[in-house]
Amino acid sequence: MTHLWDAERTIEQALALQLISEQFPELNAQNIRILGIGWDNTAFIVNDQFIFRFPRRQIAVSLIEEEWNFLPKLAPYLPLSIPKPAWKGKPTSQFPWPFSGYHLLKGSTACHINLTETDRHQLVEPIALFLKTLHFIPTQGFSTTLSKFHSSRIDGNLINQKIKKNLIELNQLGILTDTWELENVIENSQNFRAPVSTSIVHGDFYVRHLLVDKEKQLSGVIDWGDVHVGDPANDIAIAHSFLPVDSHAKFREIYGKIDTQTWQLSKLRAILSATYLILFGHHSQDLVIKREGLRSLKIISNCS
Repeated sequence: MTHLWDAERTIEQALALQLISEQFPELNAQNIRILGIGWDNTAFIVNDQFIFRFPRRQIAVSLIEEEWNFLPKLAPYLPLSIPKPAWKGKPTSQFPWPFSGYHLLKGSTACHINLTETDRHQLVEPIALFLKTLHFIPTQGFSTTLSKFHSSRIDGNLINQKIKKNLIELNQLGILTDTWELENVIENSQNFRAPVSTSIVHGDFYVRHLLVDKEKQLSGVIDWGDVHVGDPANDIAIAHSFLPVDSHAKFREIYGKIDTQTWQLSKLRAILSATYLILFGHHSQDLVIKREGLRSLKIISNCS
């Protein structure tokens, strides 16, 4: 069975280090280790100072371009650190796509901290404030850069279809065999609206893209390849997928008005994201991501 995240091209550490050394000799790249393998990119840490990301699929090339053009303009507005692309690698005979690098940001991805529910509740304020700031940035100055509108990713009808397909596969794999509570939540979340294009959104705002420091405070947000002017429900889904249910009221108070239709659309988006995390984690043997997806569905299933 093929999946959306299947790689079209992979790259080994040795070749990545060679390309970085050849194109950016000023970095004196001596050592490299893998940071993570996602749907679109493989990320490496170089000299314990730099992050370099290499596309795994053709579609990721345009995402790297979006980040390169967009992030420098966005950074001054935001209360948390975000990547600032500094090195743009060129395609070669050994690797056909461009790649990018930036200075390593402080913190670890939230999925690797194994946060307790209390820890997550403590992050509700910075998450809500970050999204409030991001979503209320005027879009006019970004119109030439933010050309994508991923309506299919936040179309409630399409989300329902994808959730159903994923639940069937999860059942066949024996991972989720009793989903009646979740199905009730889905049935009660059908008062959603059509997608809108009103706000600058991260587009893939979930646990793996949140950086947390040693004190378990939110320190940064990474992986902006899906940034676009689109529907804030894309990012509001983090409330359902990452935060405890008893944090929702505080999230909505800090963020500002979220109508029922937007809230339900964001919940469906969170459910879909969780099913993908479980499947991706299972097939790629990424037990951390699989654990996060299972936790999200458990929390959502127990939420009326």
